[in-house]
Amino acid sequence: MLFQQLSFVRMRTLAAIDATSEEMADVQPEGFPNTIRWNLGHIYTAQENLLHRFIGEAPSLPAHYLEMFNANTNPNMWEATPPSLQELREHLAEQTERINQTFQGRLHEKGEKPFQLGGDITFTTLAEIMNFSIWHEGLHQGAITSLKRVQGQEQLFATTNK
Repeated sequence: MLFQQLSFVRMRTLAAIDATSEEMADVQPEGFPNTIRWNLGHIYTAQENLLHRFIGEAPSLPAHYLEMFNANTNPNMWEATPPSLQELREHLAEQTERINQTFQGRLHEKGEKPFQLGGDITFTTLAEIMNFSIWHEGLHQGAITSLKRVQGQEQLFATTNK
């Protein structure tokens, strides 16, 4: 069920990319800490880090993605040229299948150390981390939707995938 949910949520993220222009991706309205492009890169980067590092494996990330898209970063800090929407889309599309292949049958595995969230919540298995990462992606989809709406964009999701 988690892999099915992961695929569904990612399909919606890809549809959001398909309905986003390069210009729209970099608008940072007042009161917003980041942009659409940052949220998309953060979804990819956070999911790689959460799942792979939890079980002691190296994440599959371009070198500059941590500097650009990790928690507590924003576009004002960027020194490298950000990836295009097409590059982000390719990474995000590939990631879901790779996660499926890498972690199928392993959801019961315990992490190298428990993942603490806010002091009260502890995740100990890969399934728990995956469930959290799916929620996290949905949270950032909401941010992307808000960023589009504040720009007056009515087409939030593409009706067909590229």
